Amino acid sequence: MSRPQGPAKPFYFFVRGLAILLPPVLTLLILIWIGSALHDYVIRPINWALRYGIAQLKYANEIHPRESLLVPPPGLPSIPDWGRGYRIRPELEQELQSALGAIALQTPGGVSSEHLLELSRQHQVCVPIGKELVPTNYVPLDDYNLVFQHLRPTPPPTTAMGLYMEIAGVREFRTQWHLSLLAVSLSLLGLYFVGRFLSVRLGRWFWGRFEWMLTRVPLVSNVYATVKQLTDFVFTEREVEFNRVVAVEYPRAGAWSLGFLTGDGLGPCVDLAGEPLVSVLVPASPVPMSGFTVMVPRGSIIELDLTVDQALQYIVSCGVLLPPTMVPAESALGPRGLPGEVVSSPAATRPR
Repeated sequence: MSRPQGPAKPFYFFVRGLAILLPPVLTLLILIWIGSALHDYVIRPINWALRYGIAQLKYANEIHPRESLLVPPPGLPSIPDWGRGYRIRPELEQELQSALGAIALQTPGGVSSEHLLELSRQHQVCVPIGKELVPTNYVPLDDYNLVFQHLRPTPPPTTAMGLYMEIAGVREFRTQWHLSLLAVSLSLLGLYFVGRFLSVRLGRWFWGRFEWMLTRVPLVSNVYATVKQLTDFVFTEREVEFNRVVAVEYPRAGAWSLGFLTGDGLGPCVDLAGEPLVSVLVPASPVPMSGFTVMVPRGSIIELDLTVDQALQYIVSCGVLLPPTMVPAESALGPRGLPGEVVSSPAATRPR
């Protein structure tokens, strides 16, 4: 956009600022969206699976059904926030009673709640977890306080396994970044082994059957076919050569378009033309991802000394950004404006 003649208009500065700031802002938003999608659909599920597996292997024995615990005997006091709603483990009942008896001999006023909390650090006191009116699972009080008083996750866990998943994430990994890094490493390793499996005959057979089932499902088959064409084009093992930039006389004689030489023409077309044909991808401006492919005679194209990046800049800018080596000696637009305009030169208006 050229700067307006005369006093500057506010709209010009608004559009100019928008043109400058919009590309980096959109780039940042796209990167944030990609990172958020990877976190929500890749990293978070793997994190959940890791914490769930560790909780099952290491902490499952800390979850006690209600029937396996005993109601605290009358000699035990109430504890803050729970009263006498806790329970004790039966295999530690005798040891707990002897310990309480020793404490009672040293404390004339009886067993205090502080002494009972001291014993709870040895996982001898369990409290219920869950939203049921009659709790079914109990966990040690010390583990419960670690999650709900120190970690305070959002949302809070409502099951015993969820509680130990939070504990596993803290005790087994120093920070959340370590857990996320392990999740990314496992996902990359999983992709590697999936690729190895699908590269053998048995894997290809299973994948063929899976694709056959997808192509038989209405609506899913159309979406899958489109996505597969896009991914095959991006990740195909056959390298698509875009390293040769050419000019092709298209869509009419005298009109030239930039294109990328991709390969030879189709056999029947070559036979009909009677001369070698080449395939040229002609991208569209200002979105080079779209375009069309044409087959033209090999002798009708002009190979240009341009890199792919320079050609893409020219296409995206609609011809505004010219490569330095391709600037013509004299502009076809003339001193000012389009061809055919009568523009007076400084020499013509100079007084004699």
